[in-house]
Amino acid sequence: MSQSPVSSPVVAGFINPSLLIECENTVPRSMVHRAAVSEVFLTGAVLAGEGHFRCMAQLPRTHSYFSEHSQRHAHYDMLLLLEVFRQASIYISHAFLNVSAQDKFIYLDSVTHVTERNALAVGERPALALIEVWVVDHHWRHGVRSGVTLNMALSIDGQVAARHEGMSIRWMAGAAWARMRARGQAMVPVGADGVAQLPVPMRPSAVARQVSSNVVLGRDVAQGPGTLVATLRVDRTPPAIFDHPLDHIPGMLLLEGFRQMALVAAQRHLQISPETLALSRCEVAFRCFGEFALPTQVRCHLASLAHDEQGRVSVALDIVQGGAVLATAALELLPVPARVGGGEQ
Repeated sequence: MSQSPVSSPVVAGFINPSLLIECENTVPRSMVHRAAVSEVFLTGAVLAGEGHFRCMAQLPRTHSYFSEHSQRHAHYDMLLLLEVFRQASIYISHAFLNVSAQDKFIYLDSVTHVTERNALAVGERPALALIEVWVVDHHWRHGVRSGVTLNMALSIDGQVAARHEGMSIRWMAGAAWARMRARGQAMVPVGADGVAQLPVPMRPSAVARQVSSNVVLGRDVAQGPGTLVATLRVDRTPPAIFDHPLDHIPGMLLLEGFRQMALVAAQRHLQISPETLALSRCEVAFRCFGEFALPTQVRCHLASLAHDEQGRVSVALDIVQGGAVLATAALELLPVPARVGGGEQ
């Protein structure tokens, strides 16, 4: 699908005055469904045209979760960009599409890819990001808009660093959400023990982390017929992923599970060190909610694992719980450059 040109708030080193006011403070945390002000990255948004919005965000140079990696060079993490895209979608829905502050959101699918890694290098100041957002489809239920599909492009200093395409979101009233979640939670056996979701974690270095609390895979990995399987760790204490109480396993935890499993597969089957790879593309589809207290596995499909002449690693994965597939993903990881400089596509 074609994209509109991306305009930047930064031109020849000067910030566009019309967007400056949007960069002074973060948006209200309730407008992006966050409890902690420190977890709000969006700083504002304006209507740029019919179905076209511009958002601003400040990317933190350090973060206990998004920047806690062991790669050789510091770049803003793709999952941080995904969080910024998520915040932009929710803020626009509340601020411009008349979605109630009490409505609940469901994130269905999207394709995210880094287009210029050099633009994501962490510099001497927090990066100021412009996010262009286009509504490319509307979804209706009983004559009322119940969701949209969005395309987004994130730019830093005039360079498009990443695109987020086909992001389908839906929203519903709190009462409808409660009824839907009650049906899901009724599937959890009475007395189910949450310890099933807290296996001993892998060594952080095995998944390019340094802190064990950011490891989301259990230590034991099983080699099955064409698969590599690990238990997803659902530790509800880290504040970045569990910023506020939730009634299901959050999508960000599933995404990190996919990334860490891809790194494990690359090391075990391709002999590629985790600290030399960075996530560059993620196509994900969320199919159903993950419940707490139930064993949950991340599966890597080894027949899909590939390594090309550019050093790109690609792999297909899914996450299952009680026989149901919660989410599927196709990931690509690229080598971390030996030095900052030189384009990367």
